[in-house]
Amino acid sequence: MKKTATLLLAALLFILPSCSTAEEISAESDMWRVEIISAETAESLTATLAAVQYGGSILETTSEVAPESGNLFLLLELTIEKIGEGRALFSWSDAHVVGKEGNEYYRHPNDTFLANLNIPRLKGTDIVFGSEYGFACFEIPKGASGLRFIADGGNINIGIRL
Repeated sequence: MKKTATLLLAALLFILPSCSTAEEISAESDMWRVEIISAETAESLTATLAAVQYGGSILETTSEVAPESGNLFLLLELTIEKIGEGRALFSWSDAHVVGKEGNEYYRHPNDTFLANLNIPRLKGTDIVFGSEYGFACFEIPKGASGLRFIADGGNINIGIRL
């Protein structure tokens, strides 16, 4: 019995280090909690809108937005919530994505096209209180890897799994 228990324990100790740990999807600082709900890349974003004309015919309009040559759009679906008390703001001039090579990528300067494509857009102004949900768009090089979302002066640091 003692020998069987020892063998079982040895087998568990051998297997456990090979098990992967849970992927981080959220982080907290003293003031903020950020959760990445989803992350995806796209070479372009397209929406087709249909409008009924006066005569009853349907006019379809396609709207496409593409990043600069050699880049991809990185869409992060986020929830950002203020959990601390006091005066603090979640600033998009601070929040960014960093790649394994150390390059920083800030939110697209005008990602209002997300709302035009019927994608719920996280507001682009500083967040002062409450909870906000939506997508933020970043433009990253096609070969970027090891991406992390950084905010609140580095206190928020979340790995991005694509």
